[in-house]
Amino acid sequence: MDFVYNKTTILNKQFSNLKRLEHLDFSGLTGHCSVPFLTPHTFQTVPHVRNLTLAMCKIRSLQRGTFNMMKNITFLDLSGNTCLKFQVLENVTADIQFSAIKILKVNKIHKVFDMNTYLQTTHIRHLHNTSIQEVHMDSNRLQQVEPGALRFLPRTLIYLSVKDNMFSIGPYLYDLLTLSFETVDASGMFSFHKEDRHPERCNLDLVCTWHTDVRYNDFNDSKFKQLFFEQGEFGRTLIPIPYNLKKLIFRGSGSKYNITEVDLSNNKLESVDLSNNILTRWIGPLKNVKDLRYLDLSSNMCSNVSTFFFSQDFIMLKELLLSNNLLGLALPYDIHGNTFQHLLNVMKLDLSQNRISKLPKLIFKSQIKMEILDLSDNFIENIDFQLSHLINLSYLDLRNNLITFIDSHTIVEINSLADNRKHLSINMLENKLVCTCNSKNFIDWMGSTSVHIVNKTHYFCQLSTGERVLMENIPELYKTLEKDCTSYEVLIYGLVVTILFFLIVLIMGVCYRFRWKLRYFYYMVKIRSRSKIPHIDEDENVYMYDAFVSYADEDRTFVHTQLLQTLEKENGIRLCLHKRNFLPGNDIATNITSAIHNSRKTVVIMTYHYLKSYWCMFEFNMARMESIYERNNENVLFLVVFEQISTRDFPMHILEVVQSQSYIEFPNDEQGDVVFWRQLVTALE
Repeated sequence: MDFVYNKTTILNKQFSNLKRLEHLDFSGLTGHCSVPFLTPHTFQTVPHVRNLTLAMCKIRSLQRGTFNMMKNITFLDLSGNTCLKFQVLENVTADIQFSAIKILKVNKIHKVFDMNTYLQTTHIRHLHNTSIQEVHMDSNRLQQVEPGALRFLPRTLIYLSVKDNMFSIGPYLYDLLTLSFETVDASGMFSFHKEDRHPERCNLDLVCTWHTDVRYNDFNDSKFKQLFFEQGEFGRTLIPIPYNLKKLIFRGSGSKYNITEVDLSNNKLESVDLSNNILTRWIGPLKNVKDLRYLDLSSNMCSNVSTFFFSQDFIMLKELLLSNNLLGLALPYDIHGNTFQHLLNVMKLDLSQNRISKLPKLIFKSQIKMEILDLSDNFIENIDFQLSHLINLSYLDLRNNLITFIDSHTIVEINSLADNRKHLSINMLENKLVCTCNSKNFIDWMGSTSVHIVNKTHYFCQLSTGERVLMENIPELYKTLEKDCTSYEVLIYGLVVTILFFLIVLIMGVCYRFRWKLRYFYYMVKIRSRSKIPHIDEDENVYMYDAFVSYADEDRTFVHTQLLQTLEKENGIRLCLHKRNFLPGNDIATNITSAIHNSRKTVVIMTYHYLKSYWCMFEFNMARMESIYERNNENVLFLVVFEQISTRDFPMHILEVVQSQSYIEFPNDEQGDVVFWRQLVTALE
């Protein structure tokens, strides 16, 4: 109801007849309330009220004794009366001591741009005589607390809200260890403010004032830090935490820190909210958080998280919120999946809005119990991380990424999860899905899978023509796609086979055309790698042999008697014969190539037997290659036609040599025999 000031400011005596009246709401939020003065007579007719709301009632003065008669009061709200100031707390707490008070709200009883507030012992010492459970002191520009003042808060206090204040570090923080509250909400520190649209005008003459001799305790800052943030071994930080504290909210407080190695005192912390700060580097490790079940580090602009930040003490953590950071700059490099390896009991992990483009395969290797994984609003193109072991996964959020389609391997993993988990859901809205031949299997899977695709009929995909279509009827879309892709597949397969056949024929033709060249290079490399060829000084034409004799085995009598006797024994020409000079243990081709390379000339004893011998043809062609590629086209071949051979019996490559180079025929008469040997010796000297 409305509550407007009059001369007496006393509730009508008729209220005294309302013996069961328990709730009075005079809030300026729900009606019109303007009561500059509150005196001991104001509420004397309603002593049985339990809930009293006087928020935004433009109260300027509140005398001691105003609530003295209200012993049954459990809820009192004086918020929004910016002219009261914190000094009025002494009167309020004095009145409600020994009452049934459970909840006290004194939010914003201080002007936005007044001087900062100093909470004194006298303001709250009377609360020690209550069983109060909740105290709200939001938006009061609180900066410091008198050392020892917090010790007067009763052990029944379980919730303390000091949001939107301006606390600075001080010795009062050490008093927190003596308190037994379970939840502290200190979010919104140092928030930006504007002046109220219709600020109250406080008449200083009407406001009761208090004088106090309590001054800020001049406490050396370095001394305090030494006490409060004790430095342990290797420089780690030891932070005292109230033992019974279960929930800490420090959201949106503008804290700019790097989280280094931190040890917390013994505690029962179950929930910590550090979101919307500027905690840019998470180095850690964080220790002694064995009861922690909820951790929110969202919106901290963090771009660096170490692989040991989440220590083994996070064993009980069930919900981890890391959204709106820059973890996409760090997580892709954790190929061994060590960042989350100790989070064995996490059931919900939020990595949305982290600029993640890729995640390593083993990044979630330890999250077997995970039920919800949020990767929305990132830059993910492919699902590269392993999914098959996440047997409890019930919801995978991939909204607003760059996914075009899910590959077959990932589909198999998802299907295996769906077989074990009947209610698996995947959200892929606002991705870059495509409906092409490459994504045909993915489209088929979307239309037939038992996995729940969230809002399946609202998906769009881009055709090969560039047109975006709504995926309302996925089976029909798949049939159209399959029909179009089948004709393309036949054409593609035909082209591929034709190109492969052409390449094979081309390669075989090239290999055949240059077969002797390739074989020559192969054996030269082989014997050189085995150091079988000594260094030859080409300028001085120093060779191991003067001539290598290439002959068929059927002609060995002529070679081993007449040729060897005349050239080597009578004229001193060093000959290389395969029966005599080839190294045992080496393969024949290597010995032939080495002999030709180490001989100044190669003498070919040309017969029909020679033309039919594989190894003779090999020696002939190796000598040709030696002439071309090692001797700068110098003629190293010397043909001796030992018997009459018709030109049509010569192979083409030998006929070319016979017709382009000089050769000598073995004579059948004694006079010709003398001339033959003289010419042969002259050619080989």
